[in-house]
Order: sequence, then C-alpha cells, then structure tokens
Amino acid sequence: MLGTAFKLRHLGRYKDIAVLMRRYARAGAERRDMGEEPEPGDGAGTDEARELAAHLERLGPTFIKLGQLLSTRPDVLPAAHLEALSRLQDKVEPFPFAVAERIIEEDLGVRVNKAFAWIDPQPAAAASLAQLHRGALRGGRLVAIKVQRPGLREVIADDMAAIQEAAVFLDRHTTVGRRYEFARILDEFRRGLYQELDYGAEARNLRRLGENLERFEKLVVPSPHEDFCGERVLTMDWVEGRKITALSPSRSTRSTGRRSPRSCSAPIFSSSSSTASSTPTRTRATSCCPAARSRSSTSG
Repeated sequence: MLGTAFKLRHLGRYKDIAVLMRRYARAGAERRDMGEEPEPGDGAGTDEARELAAHLERLGPTFIKLGQLLSTRPDVLPAAHLEALSRLQDKVEPFPFAVAERIIEEDLGVRVNKAFAWIDPQPAAAASLAQLHRGALRGGRLVAIKVQRPGLREVIADDMAAIQEAAVFLDRHTTVGRRYEFARILDEFRRGLYQELDYGAEARNLRRLGENLERFEKLVVPSPHEDFCGERVLTMDWVEGRKITALSPSRSTRSTGRRSPRSCSAPIFSSSSSTASSTPTRTRATSCCPAARSRSSTSG
C-alpha cells in the first residue's frame, strides 16, 4: 500500500492520527504560511489548541507524552498550541490503589505491608505514565512511591508501531510530512519515552544526579531507595515543595538563584549518566531545609 506496511490491527489508531492531522496540523501549517501566529489567549487559535490537548488526553498515555514533546517545539506548532500542550504535564485521572498495590508487590517481590509502614491510598499526583503515592519505610522515613500505569508498555508499543507507520507514510507522501520530517521527531520521542519507562535506570540516574549536584547547597535531588525500586516502581525521598511556576517572578528568581544555569550543566559534563526525558524538566521551591532550596525533577 503505497510502499508502507499498514496493519489491520492498527486501523483504529490510523484513524485517530488522520483526525489529528486533518483538524490541527494542517490548520497550524496554513496559519504559519500566511504569517499568522496567534498568541495564547487569542480566540480561535486558543480554542483549537485546547481541543487538541483534550483530544490527546482522550487518546491515552502515548499521545499525552507526544503532546508534551510537541509543547517544546515552536518550529512545529503555533504559540497557542504550545501553551495548551504544556498543561498536559499536570493532571491525569489516577488508577485504583488496589492496582498500585498489586504492581508494587509484583515488582518488589514482597507484600506492601512488609516493605512500607504505610502508603497513602490517595495519589499525590497522577501523570500519563505513572502516579505518585506518599508513604513511609518501616524505619519511618517519608518516601514518594512512583508506580507505573498497568499495561502501559504494551499500550505504548502498539501505539508507537502505528504512529511510526503513519509518520513514514506522511513523510513520503505529503508536503507537511516532508517539511517537518515526522519520523525524525518520532525517533527523538521514542528514545525519551522508553528511557522514562525504565525505573531502574531512573533510580541510578537520580543517585548520580544527586552526587553531581551535591556541592550546590540550594539544590535538592530526592535520593532513591534501590531496595524498594523495580522495573515499574521507584521509591525515593519525599521532598515538600511547590512548582516554581506557582511563585511570583521575584520569588522564583530568588529560589533558583544565579547558580541554576551552571548547576544544570554539571550533570551533563561531569558524568556519563543519562537523564534524558521526553518531558520538560521541572523545578520546585522546597522548604525541607532552613534556607529556601530548589530541586529539579521529571515527571512520568
């Protein structure tokens, strides 16, 4: 079929992708060609952008993560769309605590009440790949327990196969595909996404990142507890804080300080560890130490 191997089992996803392209990508490309670049808050462009974000949320975790990647690509989408997609980083419906308990026990090979003194059944946060529960180890240390969504790897593998086939087709047979090279963007997305699914690697990277940033007194990296980590479970220190974006500009600047650019480059140049992610890095102002402190993290 036009040199691309389409599969019957992906017909539903082909339709979803076609709808996305027809409703959003073409409109954005046409506005760019005409020199129209609606800013966030502008009527029609903002409404369309919000519809795109809602559409991606309905399509599930793979497409939510794709939207998060696109929120960092001003060369592909207009400003209003970037603003709407950046909000995909925040809230997703949680899955039941009973399912989270089952995943923890399967991954760690031990009953939840043997590994942890308690776990709050209400998630502190829920994202497209995982949700986070507050808890405590048997010794009383407060921890954050990140649990991967059930069946996630299978869903992502199937979605990625369909998106790859569609991207190759679009690159070969459409003007917008030749312009933006969707297969190349998808390769970048795939690498970051599969890294995010490896919680063992994430625990090791947290440890290395903490070591690399140890000399920066105003930065805090939550320490992982490797004995309570697995392929789908990551346990790390609980750190109280607020997103930097929730602070006023003056307080945000004081919290991160002049050292932020230098400290952000430290883990890249002082270690071979990978901390890549398909989502933007987040910074939070914390109150876990006498002085105002901040930490960098990535969500799933």
